[in-house]
Amino acid sequence: MQLKIGKLPHDLLQSLVLSRVGARRPEIVVGPAVGEDAAVVRVSDGYLVVHTDPISGSVRLLGYLAVHVPSNDVAVRGVEPAWLSVAIFLPRGSGTALVDEITRQIDEAARELGVAVAGGHTEVTTAVARPLAVVTAMGLGRRFVTTSGARPGDLVIMTKSAGQEAAAILAADFSEEALRRGVSERALERASALARSISVVREALALADIATSMHDPTEGGVACGLAEIAYASGVSIVADPGRIFVSDEVRELCEAFGIDPLETLSSGVLLATVPPERASEAGERLGRLGVPYSVIGRVVPRGGFLAKIGERVYDRPYVEDRLFSLFA
Repeated sequence: MQLKIGKLPHDLLQSLVLSRVGARRPEIVVGPAVGEDAAVVRVSDGYLVVHTDPISGSVRLLGYLAVHVPSNDVAVRGVEPAWLSVAIFLPRGSGTALVDEITRQIDEAARELGVAVAGGHTEVTTAVARPLAVVTAMGLGRRFVTTSGARPGDLVIMTKSAGQEAAAILAADFSEEALRRGVSERALERASALARSISVVREALALADIATSMHDPTEGGVACGLAEIAYASGVSIVADPGRIFVSDEVRELCEAFGIDPLETLSSGVLLATVPPERASEAGERLGRLGVPYSVIGRVVPRGGFLAKIGERVYDRPYVEDRLFSLFA
């Protein structure tokens, strides 16, 4: 069976990966599971949250995304990211200018978050065709939030714009092709600026004591993120497509490349489920941070689907992300 580019489908992930996780250790509170953003390990001072992410869907934003994407996965646990271990793999023929750009972005983004690069590895190798970063983010907290905590009756809050990470990548890595396809220079400029909105650390930490679950929708976008929350929590989620914000620049770029903005990389978006009686409080906290948000749906008892967005029905915690085919 030949695999498609992107995440492994749910059935293969379960049978070939999640069933083979080595020895059982009692200190692992949350281990590898579909939809869960980060591992949680009990330590003497609380809980160590750990997550590893490869950044394979961008070149020009590689260093910046390498910090923010895994840090987001720690933050949606309700824990502040503190340390990174960064492995950078460069294709043969790479120059020092590329290393300089990647590490400059890593340093800048890490300083923005107050995160330290604690270690890692860098090499030039024939094993990759383009630059690749594999980053482990870690943080220590007294409590944590899971993806699996959504309960029937909870409201679903979404911040920022669906597809914003994909649009930022398209603007950075495919700008010339975008112009040839009729994308306006204004849309490219605005989409490029979205790279500065990739972090969800502030808003995730602000909702950590309110949210029953939080999730960072990356590959597969908001649609996959909702399906993963539903799968992990044993519920279904019904969302109103009219409440899911898609900015004009995201829509323009995604349409030009035949990508659905609801089904593509959306780092910078926070999905959080909250009890209805605390939704106003959650909105007030996000408002004080200046983070745009919308209540996009509701959690319901598990039905014959995981997530429903208008007429769209998702019955698996997997959505193919067409952005990755552009790098093939």
